[in-house]
Amino acid sequence: MSARLFRPLVWMCLLAMLPAMPGFAADSEVFSLGEVIVTGEQQVVNLATTVTEVTAEDIKQRGAQTVAEALELLPGVNVAVGGKGQSYVSVRGFEQSDLKVLIDGVPLYEQYYRELDLSQLPVDAVAKITVTKGASSVLYGANTFGGVINIVTKTAGAKPTAEVIASWGNYATQNYIFNTGATLGKFSYWLTTSFRQSDGYRLSNDFDSDPMFIGEHTVDGNPFVEDGGKRDGSEYMKRTINAKLGWQPDQDTSLYLTFDYHNNPKGVPNRSWRFNEWEQWHVSLVGEKQFTDWLRVKARGYYVDHKDSLVEEDLTFTADHKHFWLASTYDNYTVGGDLQTFMDFGPLSFLKVGLSFVRDDCEQSEIPKSGGPWEDVGEYSADTYTFGIEDEIKPNDWLALTLGASYDYFDPREANDQPVPGSAHAFNPQIGAVVTLSENTTLHGSMAKKISFPHLKQLFSDVSGGNPNLDPQETQSYEIGVTHIFNDRVSGSVAFFYNDIKDLIDKVGPKGASYYTNIGQAHTQGIEATLGADVTDNFWMGFNYTYLETEQRTDDEWNGRELEGRPRHRANLDLRYRFGFGLTASTQASYTQRQYFEDNDDNWKQGPDFFLLNARLEQNLGRKWDVDGKVFVEVSNITDKFYHEEGFLTPGRTFLAGLSLTY
Repeated sequence: MSARLFRPLVWMCLLAMLPAMPGFAADSEVFSLGEVIVTGEQQVVNLATTVTEVTAEDIKQRGAQTVAEALELLPGVNVAVGGKGQSYVSVRGFEQSDLKVLIDGVPLYEQYYRELDLSQLPVDAVAKITVTKGASSVLYGANTFGGVINIVTKTAGAKPTAEVIASWGNYATQNYIFNTGATLGKFSYWLTTSFRQSDGYRLSNDFDSDPMFIGEHTVDGNPFVEDGGKRDGSEYMKRTINAKLGWQPDQDTSLYLTFDYHNNPKGVPNRSWRFNEWEQWHVSLVGEKQFTDWLRVKARGYYVDHKDSLVEEDLTFTADHKHFWLASTYDNYTVGGDLQTFMDFGPLSFLKVGLSFVRDDCEQSEIPKSGGPWEDVGEYSADTYTFGIEDEIKPNDWLALTLGASYDYFDPREANDQPVPGSAHAFNPQIGAVVTLSENTTLHGSMAKKISFPHLKQLFSDVSGGNPNLDPQETQSYEIGVTHIFNDRVSGSVAFFYNDIKDLIDKVGPKGASYYTNIGQAHTQGIEATLGADVTDNFWMGFNYTYLETEQRTDDEWNGRELEGRPRHRANLDLRYRFGFGLTASTQASYTQRQYFEDNDDNWKQGPDFFLLNARLEQNLGRKWDVDGKVFVEVSNITDKFYHEEGFLTPGRTFLAGLSLTY
């Protein structure tokens, strides 16, 4: 029996098994130990800066299938596509490699680039995503230069649950997801497993072939140009497992063992490359103990493993072909841990102390352009240590303060055949305040110094111009904002931010001979505004707008050049309506205006402005045999808008329909 026929049959069998399971309503919860700073506790360090959350319900109603898609409608956040078809995110103008991305508190990146393709991470096990900007807590450790994104997964609730979701879309897209969890006395478990596969996505019918979209392989000796229809190289397969085993012997003690696994081979759009292997997994052990009314301790240890192999499938090379290899692989790992102590001495002091350690190691191998066996081409590693202390003070009912500082230390350990660079360190203070002006109005402000140590590629890459003499990037972040509750149905917020960046790391020089260097300064500044309204009991509306201004400085002069791929204006609208007969309708609209990019000929160009519209319908089928059934249909890019981001093509109109059964 073929795999194509076997997998749907397996999932049909799982659906048939559900009525035999114990009859309990669905119940899952947010994995609180996966949060470094628990947002539900409304700690001052969160209130003094901007923290945005995406809930599981938000993810579902917006039709998001990946972490990248789940982040698309957030204020201050921009999701774009890169040269290998990867989705990456920027926050208030900071690139993803300058953010700290976590899953349940565990660092989540490919160790050489210090970023990860967020389209490779399905949302099947995600309970919420928290985006912290500006003066994030020092307990997050080093390299929170532009903020923190923490992906928090699901865990078992009070009642056992089992859920199956299946959906199908154009170009043979098929998704199968199974969730189950339960609490059994002092123990609990959670399991999410999923399989996703697609032949790719289609481009807009308005796509017009353009030399800008020339690929890097050839057909009959001529450069290949995208000709529309299905996007070449957009096929993928994704297999995911997220599992937890918890032990809570009493209300003051928790211990969880977690395992997260992704196996996702995929094509690379409009190139002759293919990831025939893309695998990332981690295992972590996290525990928390409340010793007294005022003392709580949390500890986490983890190991992260990443391996990917990129192969060249077109062997019709010419002498001037720019590829240096037939195949390239990274075999990387991260090992680390953190220890946090929380001491609650009352309104005048809630003291938090944190220690963290991270070791990143990268091994590269390749098959050279001339062919032959795999060759080792480099091993690089570095350690990062952080000691942080943070205190929250509430001297009266209308004022709350947070004071913190971290000492971060970066120690390169292995540089292959290059001299090992010296260590670097930094002291990073921050302060925040929350002022309650009235029962409905709150003012907040914060200032923080943040740093980002160079990642391994920037230090050591032979091909991309690594520079072992790089200094850490440094930013001074400032924010002031106000939140107001207009009435019991309407609330809104406005935040003004400014970031002054020093020793910015960027590449200079012509293509093929460019290298990394500390080019000077840059600044980002702007406004984020949000509004949420329960228009009626059945109608909810959410709106946000971001104005972002960036400028780069070199040779002691502000040159007026904006940072690449940072939109000046972004506006998002989210509408949801629940009908009386069990139908829920949601639609999302977004507008992006003014962003620049550098094309293949080193020309600085303004990208297109674009308006996108998505929609989702979900019909509740009711409950039978203790099973809740729902069917849904989702349409993305309803108007089939043709656009590109930084020269990379994006999908046209896509469809997805499916059903879910919950027991």
